[in-house]
Amino acid sequence: MLEQRKKIVIIGCGNVAWHLAKHLAKKFDLIIYNHKANAQLAEFKKEFNAQTYSSIKKIIPNVEAYFVCVTDSSIPSVIKTISVPPASNVLICSGNFDLASVKTKLKNLSIFYPLQTFSKDDKIKWKDTMIVVDPSSQVAFLKAQSICTLFSKQIIQLNYQQRLKLHLAAVLVNNFTNALYVEADKMMHTVRKDLNITTLLPLIKQSTKKLKYMSPKDAQTGPAKRKDQVVIEKHLELLKSNKELKQIYTLLSELITKQQK
Repeated sequence: MLEQRKKIVIIGCGNVAWHLAKHLAKKFDLIIYNHKANAQLAEFKKEFNAQTYSSIKKIIPNVEAYFVCVTDSSIPSVIKTISVPPASNVLICSGNFDLASVKTKLKNLSIFYPLQTFSKDDKIKWKDTMIVVDPSSQVAFLKAQSICTLFSKQIIQLNYQQRLKLHLAAVLVNNFTNALYVEADKMMHTVRKDLNITTLLPLIKQSTKKLKYMSPKDAQTGPAKRKDQVVIEKHLELLKSNKELKQIYTLLSELITKQQK
């Protein structure tokens, strides 16, 4: 007789929920809840053979864990709405949410924050991904840890303020850097129509590779570090029609010069 598989509940159907489901579907039966029916929810059903529900008011009890994968602004409402046993292992997927801001009867509530960027078509290397846990109690941490180990052995416990700073650092290196990639991609198209951001990938890869054996400060290169004002002025002239990017270039050049002192 085949052993019945354990169940995992995921609330939400965005990119984080998708990658959790993709990883967990190998070992668990998945139940996906969303506040409404949509194409994304239907795709979970098709791709992972998951049970799907377009309401969060009647959530099944006694599952291995509940993942809450919704926007930070929706988390209090979801916690207030769902009715699950108080001892349930509830994991909120967020880098910024403060557990102290919600009143709940749930005893084992934890933040589950993978230090990773999620786009739907990504291939996530979970074993290389650090999982940050911010639990409501030590018992909650132990329960969360048992689930985290399914993803990675790199698990750290941080409080809200520590986690907030970590999330800010992640935004600087990921989101802000990617915004510059967008601008660089546009510029490459003006150089020649067949050029784009992929032309710069060897440079990007080498820049990040250096961080394995050098500090960011020591790895810095370029005109701002060299205090090459002639080159800087040439660049600013090219940016004269883009006031926003020109200002960013100026501020970042000044930051680099200051950092190198």
